[in-house]
Amino acid sequence: MYTSARDIDLAFLGTPASIYQAAVDGDLKLISITEDLDLDGATFPFVLPNTLRFADSLATAYHAGCGERIVVTSGARPIDEQPRNASPKSVHPTGMAVDFRKPSNPVCLAWLRKNLVQLEDAHVIEATEEHHPAHFHVAVLHQQAEPVRVATNLQSPVATHAQSAAATTGSASGDLADVRTYTVRAGDNLWTIAHRYGTSSDALQKLNHLHSSRIRVGQVITLR
Repeated sequence: MYTSARDIDLAFLGTPASIYQAAVDGDLKLISITEDLDLDGATFPFVLPNTLRFADSLATAYHAGCGERIVVTSGARPIDEQPRNASPKSVHPTGMAVDFRKPSNPVCLAWLRKNLVQLEDAHVIEATEEHHPAHFHVAVLHQQAEPVRVATNLQSPVATHAQSAAATTGSASGDLADVRTYTVRAGDNLWTIAHRYGTSSDALQKLNHLHSSRIRVGQVITLR
């Protein structure tokens, strides 16, 4: 993660004032409390835009997958306020990393472990499970203009997605271009559905007259 940050010339912010100035300039974005995400103890709840997109997208999938909101405990953190045990190569000062509280619910913990590993394998993130305090440190590796999305097949440990998308939507051919509707399953969100079917979440939101990106399991989404 440190190498990735250096390779794309991310700024390592040194002071609280520099964090706030980056937020004012729009370089860092505020993490907001939503139906899927909560904040607790984050002194500087700001991250890079793609890290925020990732956190919001993961939070939606996590909530659908295990029934709880994900909790963010840290975002950007200036060099001057790094804890004693922090690595000298910590990327928190760049805003590319976000910390998630370790869930006490075993179903949610299994979901998060499984899917963070899956996202690591896809080279979307680098994640570390820390123990003092207990949390997951996640750095979003790609900070280019194109939004970073979570993987399309995040799954709940208590419900697998054995059916294909074609079977779910009733398509006999299995050709995704011919699929017109999709039934939301556990772990889905608008980002993942849009990516799977070659569209955008904004387009799906408008097409389905949705007032937010929130969707529910069993909901039928029109794709085209």
